[in-house]
Amino acid sequence: CPQGQCKLKGSCCCGWEGASPPISAVLWSLTNVLGKVTDVSFLSDFRYTMQKRFPSILEVYYKSNEWSGIHGIRENDQMTWLSSKN
Repeated sequence: CPQGQCKLKGSCCCGWEGASPPISAVLWSLTNVLGKVTDVSFLSDFRYTMQKRFPSILEVYYKSNEWSGIHGIRENDQMTWLSSKN
């Protein structure tokens, strides 16, 4: 184990032996992360939290998307948040 915290010889506290995880573990992790990031409801919930805690940062996000030609995110978020209140 790279951290040297293993109690048993040949066993690793990280769940694998050697300096890096097996490629299957890396791919599984990336798949789960990308699945969450591309989930529209997750992104909308995240932006809702940002709107409550850091509205200026969310405004920069909306403006940068609008400047790059991506429109409608702000409006879609507002409609989603209004409909979820009802």
